[in-house]
Amino acid sequence: MKKIKGGITAPKGFKAAGISSGVKKSGKKDLALIFSDVPASAAGMFTSNKVKAAPVLLSQKLIKSGKSQAIIINSGNANACNGKAGMRDAQKMVDSTAKALGIPAKSVLVASTGSIGIPLPIKKIAKGITLLSKKLSYKGGKDATKAILTTDTFAKEIAIEIKIRGKSVRIAGITKGAGMINPSLVHATMLGFITTDAKIKSKLLTKALTEAVKVSFNMVTVDRDKSTNDTVFALANGESGSAEIREGGPDYKKFFEALQYVCIYLAKEIARDGEGATKLIEVNVSGAKTLIDARRAAKIIAGSNLLKAAVFGADPNWGRIMAALGYSGAQLKLDKVGVSLGKVKVVKSGKGAKVQTEDGTELTIVLV
Repeated sequence: MKKIKGGITAPKGFKAAGISSGVKKSGKKDLALIFSDVPASAAGMFTSNKVKAAPVLLSQKLIKSGKSQAIIINSGNANACNGKAGMRDAQKMVDSTAKALGIPAKSVLVASTGSIGIPLPIKKIAKGITLLSKKLSYKGGKDATKAILTTDTFAKEIAIEIKIRGKSVRIAGITKGAGMINPSLVHATMLGFITTDAKIKSKLLTKALTEAVKVSFNMVTVDRDKSTNDTVFALANGESGSAEIREGGPDYKKFFEALQYVCIYLAKEIARDGEGATKLIEVNVSGAKTLIDARRAAKIIAGSNLLKAAVFGADPNWGRIMAALGYSGAQLKLDKVGVSLGKVKVVKSGKGAKVQTEDGTELTIVLV
């Protein structure tokens, strides 16, 4: 596995573009398009929030076919809580994209991000889609990445290459998200888009994406707010010419590990760029009774406001970790619990551990 350049358009057969359509008053890019030269296997995961934006509801229906060729995304307006007008506008985005590209409307997925409850300026967007389709390029990934951003301070992208039976296969991804980040994606404001030129059926791609999201996007917590628009899409167009990836074989294992790597990388970038963030906290849990318990404990600890305050202040207050672990719902035996901050063991057997300082003095870290 190696990192390569090219972003979302690094895999063969993918084009992208990003422009300003006038949605954002700042004039920054706000409309992105990702396009596959051929129909691709498609997988998608969406927010579990009961208040879902129009593009989420529409794409949940469109993804059922298992085939897509384009994804149209706008930033600056979430098109959420806009009633029937919101659904009409989401459908208009799909129809306008399909017409501009000369493909069926059922082959277009849609996503939006931005402010909630404000009518979508659909006339500007529809006009922008016509221009956007003409700007599609195999080198357009950078523009598309910039066009999906809202309060982000930097663009988030990655592309990698692996070998499947001697053939080069590429997987790439872009994402946005800086606020309202506590994804819970079901069969994740955070948007993620993944492209690959691997040959894999939609059902298996969905399985791989679901498992990869569990250990990546679903483990991110910035502010504990679950968005109305969280979405992750994956398109696989098979243009690499590699053998079809089938479940249970070594090809699938290699593909899944690469997909998981891409998702984890992007998830960390989201957390790193959280609104007001100055530090990235990684929580590793081992020895839990079940994997579910480990994930529950890790996410609760990472989301603790008291722990965040301690980390911000460079205060090794391990008591806040212990408290969060205690109310996480994970099963535990207190006398077996150990906590380390980096390489420094601060809790052993559920009690403050002795720490040796540089001058050889032993100190016991206690809760204050």
